[in-house]
Amino acid sequence: MTLDLTTLDRPTVIEVWAPSCSVCKAMQPDLDAAAERYRGRVDLMMVNAADDVDAIRALGARGTPTLIGVRDGVEVFRHTGRRTSDELGALFEALAGGTTTPRVGRSDLVLRVGTGAVLAGVGLVTGPVWPLVAIGGAIAVIGAASWWRSGG
Repeated sequence: MTLDLTTLDRPTVIEVWAPSCSVCKAMQPDLDAAAERYRGRVDLMMVNAADDVDAIRALGARGTPTLIGVRDGVEVFRHTGRRTSDELGALFEALAGGTTTPRVGRSDLVLRVGTGAVLAGVGLVTGPVWPLVAIGGAIAVIGAASWWRSGG
């Protein structure tokens, strides 16, 4: 399939998925529910990564699931990984209303802060290993700042 984003008639969420992707399967009911709520205002296009390599290449998708929001032929957001039902609703709402979308989901922000804290803790306990403490601390601070900016 050849993808030309400029030919899409209305705002569209493109999901790049794969049959072997357990995260894709787990997210599908929530994605279908959001698509149903916004039927007629936002379209949902499913692209199977296993079947359509040319479309995946054209979209620049690097993993599954990847959600790409397109409005007026322009990509307005891109998220790779699991999204909660609330996050999916917010993405569809933003596309339908012409507003901006959150760049990072809440679960991603929590994961960043937690990962940074664990790395810093391991670095302190095992040595201390200062490069690990510094990297962990930086990840935690960046995650916390992103969380704060998003209203987390």
